[in-house]
Amino acid sequence: MGKDAIFLYAIAAVAVCFAFVNALLLLLKRGKTGQTIGTISSIKMPNAELAKARNSKWAEITYTVDGKTYRSKNRIQVSMASQVGDSVTVRYDMEHPEKLYSFSASRIIASLLVAAICVLAAFFKLV
Repeated sequence: MGKDAIFLYAIAAVAVCFAFVNALLLLLKRGKTGQTIGTISSIKMPNAELAKARNSKWAEITYTVDGKTYRSKNRIQVSMASQVGDSVTVRYDMEHPEKLYSFSASRIIASLLVAAICVLAAFFKLV
């Protein structure tokens, strides 16, 4: 087995672990989270704003739950096209509404898809 195949299997293993952790969190928090529309109040980027590759946007969100307005204590990752003032759907903890969650079924499916593609590419020696 070559170095490329080992690398692909390692990526697949990390993706499966990521999916497993997110699935576990999703199951543990089932029925304990709510969903609402919030507004991006601030954005931070780990790299310079001009760097589009290997960069991400992390937003603080303002949202309303049961008539009370909250500003998230934690930041969530948003699209690179997002701007302050944009609306986003957020999932929050019903016991502690100021805490946001970013796990979802689509994130689990995407990570499992990445794992499957890496395993297939390594198994059939596509790299």
